[in-house]
Amino acid sequence: MRRVLLIALAALLLTLPATLALAQPPPPEPTPDPATLSAQDAAARAERAAQEARDAAEESARYAGEASNFLGIFESVGTAIGVLTGVVVPLIAGVAAFAGLRGLSDARNELSEASENVQKELKEARERFESDMATRQAELNRLRQDLEQSAANLREELQGNVQLQRESSARATLALALLPLGERQYRAQDYKGALDTYQRALDLDSDNPVTHYRMGYVYTQSGQLEEAVQHLTRALEIAPDFAPALAALGYVYRRIGEKMAKGIDRDEMLNKAEQKLLQALKLSPKLIDDDGESWWGSLGGLYRRRGQLEEAINAYNNAAEVTPHSSYPFSNLALLYVQKNDRESMLRTYKRVERLAAGEVQAEVDNYWAYADLIVARLALGRSVDDILDTAIGTAPMDSPYTLDSLIDTLGRLSAVLTAEEQAPVKRVITHIREVAAERRLQTEAQAAAN
Repeated sequence: MRRVLLIALAALLLTLPATLALAQPPPPEPTPDPATLSAQDAAARAERAAQEARDAAEESARYAGEASNFLGIFESVGTAIGVLTGVVVPLIAGVAAFAGLRGLSDARNELSEASENVQKELKEARERFESDMATRQAELNRLRQDLEQSAANLREELQGNVQLQRESSARATLALALLPLGERQYRAQDYKGALDTYQRALDLDSDNPVTHYRMGYVYTQSGQLEEAVQHLTRALEIAPDFAPALAALGYVYRRIGEKMAKGIDRDEMLNKAEQKLLQALKLSPKLIDDDGESWWGSLGGLYRRRGQLEEAINAYNNAAEVTPHSSYPFSNLALLYVQKNDRESMLRTYKRVERLAAGEVQAEVDNYWAYADLIVARLALGRSVDDILDTAIGTAPMDSPYTLDSLIDTLGRLSAVLTAEEQAPVKRVITHIREVAAERRLQTEAQAAAN
């Protein structure tokens, strides 16, 4: 019987944890509770204990007299169990409830504190956000103002540029309109008037290479070689491959070199002249000057002065191909034939020069260079020039002493290859031209002094 009581008490104690576990709040997830597992195990054990109690009861049947006592004790145990159930279980439940309420209060306090912290952080974040937004808005406003000001400045600048472009275009157009006038003045031998016109064009458009070239060319014909170099160089600064300016600068270098004493400096200057002329003719083999003559002729004159006769003949032949109706290349070829002791070719060529030059002066009554070739050809052929000499000299530009000097030089070269009898009329013409040239110089000097 004592054994049965012990078993009952053990079962009671084993079920007590399960009862307390049922008073706790359910777990967040449906995982098996260890307390529940212990209760099940205790129930199994109680079942086994009951079985043993039945077995013991069967064995103790013979102790019938003690059965009533056993029931009394069992009822007492049952009553105790009931009391325990009525007192302990509520006590345990109360403790659990107290523990739960206390945890809930703590949780509520923690939640309240966390809520206050979150509100505080949200407030601080909102304040930072609003501050950042205000800063960004100020930056955007400043950027907008800067952009609006830049746009206004750009519009103003563009309007100004458009206006400048219009004015520049108008000035350039007017400058170009002056070029034909300057060219007509040059052909009319009004070199000063041509220079004035070209200067007006440069005042309107200082970066026009054609205007600089034209001024350089007129300065060359006027004998003002330094000024010619300045304008031709400027034209090439603006347009490096401008063939007319290259050729004209080469010719000016040749003219400068011809005035220099023999030596390295002279050779260097003539080399520069050759380089510029070759560069121009490579760019434009059929290039002609403002007088309608091939620039091959200027290169031929350079070679002749160097004594390179074959190269000179080749250059003048090229000039004759470019301008077959001009007397200029043939007149020079005739003199080169004399230097090669080919008198027959000289005379044959001078006959052609006479025919061509006569046609040119009839077409242009003020064509000085054609008159000059006609004078040389007639004297070489032993014919008189009295009927055309004064007319020819009269067509020579007053502003260009070079034109008469060039004719004197050509007649001197002719005289050197003629007989003494043939030289006489040539020398008389040279003397007459020199007198006229000297008189013109005096007039020019007097005018310069008066101004």
